[in-house]
Amino acid sequence: MPKKPASRHVVECLENRILLTRVHASEIASDYLDNRGQAFFTVTVALDSSTLTRKTAAIFTAGVDGVLGTGDDARVYTAVGYRKGRLTLRADLGLNVPYRVKLNAEAIRDVNGRLLDGEFNGDMKASGDGTAGGNYDVITQTAAKTRYRFSTVAGYINVGLYTKTARTTVTNFMHYANEGAWDITFFHRSEHHTQAGGLDVIEGGGYDVENAIIGNVHSHTGVGLELGNSNVQGTIAMGRADNDTNSNTNQWFFNTQDNTVLDTLNGGYTVFGAILDSESLNTITAINNLAIRDARAGDTNSPFGELPVIDPAAGNTRQIAVPSDLAMINRVAQLYDVAAAPGAAKPAAVVSSAAPVVPIEFLPALKEDENPLLA
Repeated sequence: MPKKPASRHVVECLENRILLTRVHASEIASDYLDNRGQAFFTVTVALDSSTLTRKTAAIFTAGVDGVLGTGDDARVYTAVGYRKGRLTLRADLGLNVPYRVKLNAEAIRDVNGRLLDGEFNGDMKASGDGTAGGNYDVITQTAAKTRYRFSTVAGYINVGLYTKTARTTVTNFMHYANEGAWDITFFHRSEHHTQAGGLDVIEGGGYDVENAIIGNVHSHTGVGLELGNSNVQGTIAMGRADNDTNSNTNQWFFNTQDNTVLDTLNGGYTVFGAILDSESLNTITAINNLAIRDARAGDTNSPFGELPVIDPAAGNTRQIAVPSDLAMINRVAQLYDVAAAPGAAKPAAVVSSAAPVVPIEFLPALKEDENPLLA
């Protein structure tokens, strides 16, 4: 019987192959510089926090020549904070004082050991030219459009204001924000369509909390209605007493869904701005989705019957007001436009990585001076 032919199938042992990809140095993904001396950035790759100091990340004001970006710029004391891809610089400046921010790419590194790729490519554009080591060096400029930024426990809310159709209301809002009246306050009301009244809103501006004691945000003379803009999803409107159309003072609410009934209910409610991006919509939605607690404690006149809370079980146990239980608002401030500092290095042909979307997450509600600062 003839033998079967030997198998012609051969298994070849292949050598190890590694797919090589270019790893980019960290870039500045987004920039928010406000008119009260705080600069906030997100980055594309986590930074090595040990390289962030008051020497490597600093705020400057103009020197005797009155011009930013020149040799006599004055470095001011800068608090530097970094957490989870978020870099914050803060200086004690007067309201609307122009300033310069410089991040030294000869010292600041990411967690992979690469120097920051920081050349400025334009406001809200990823920095750099694809080569590690370029400074991020910018100055503030008066904004072409009026924009405000809410820093909350659930993320950020960027708002554009209707300066033409609600001018008096916008002026009123800017006054409180520029005073810092809404720093360390909280959303005291959240309502859903499924509740009586059928609205979807989150409301704040009226109350602050310190040492477990809730207080009232101060108020000035109220302003009258300015109607014409509709209470659609993503808009911000003034809160007021139902029976007083001139009681628009320090409280406002975000429409988390369309609430067009408010255009005429009780005479109407003034819409004076709208959110600017999907991140902001995610933030107001996240706050509106928090558990709601009836914290009136038998006082039917209390405004806290629909209080959004982070952890209702913990709040029920403590029975006191602590920021970690509440939907905190840490800061509300006007944004500057940003431009490259005179003389700053300009990027060559840009080969930039795509800036990632920074995820919305609940962050500890701390006063700014309680945030861990780097030496």
